[in-house]
Amino acid sequence: MEPILESICFHAPHAHWFLFLLLLLAGLNVPISEDIILITGGAVASTCTNASSALFLWLLLGCALSAWEAYWIGRLLGPKLYDIKWFNRFLNPERIQRLHYYYEKFGIWTFIVGRFIPGGVRNGLFMTAGLGKMSFPKFIMRDGFACLISASIIFYAGYSFGENYHMIVETFHTYQKIAITFLLLTALILAILYYRRSGKIETDCD
Repeated sequence: MEPILESICFHAPHAHWFLFLLLLLAGLNVPISEDIILITGGAVASTCTNASSALFLWLLLGCALSAWEAYWIGRLLGPKLYDIKWFNRFLNPERIQRLHYYYEKFGIWTFIVGRFIPGGVRNGLFMTAGLGKMSFPKFIMRDGFACLISASIIFYAGYSFGENYHMIVETFHTYQKIAITFLLLTALILAILYYRRSGKIETDCD
């Protein structure tokens, strides 16, 4: 893990561009986890750079623009999305209808909760807003607030991980040694039992 962290820190001055572009790709439904990007950004901010606020703002902007991309994909393509394999694995009329129901009943809470659900649900939520012709200013206001909440929490989780990185690594190594020792002892005991059983079988045969 140490070489990985060193490699990330070496490229830290350009991390905001790299992570920002990854977020834009995620908005186009490229299978990239927004959560992992935010956690990585938080870890980089706490261990490799003093510009943590700037990095967070870049990631926040990336998350917002990523949602805008998904919204306009839904708004411009509409029902044609059902016929595109790239999207129809998580977009179908039943799911769209369910999300519309959540929009009507829970309003902004749909965005707040949906922002924490990975696996295509997040982008499906944004595209559904576009499919349903939700006004873009309304979408910006609702998702903007939800984006600020989710991005702050997930980024902070990554930041906390980075601050406690060495302690986590030391704990991991300790448990790794315990696990290896346990496996070796288990293998040794099984080997002894096997050979004892084999010897007993040969004696019985004689």
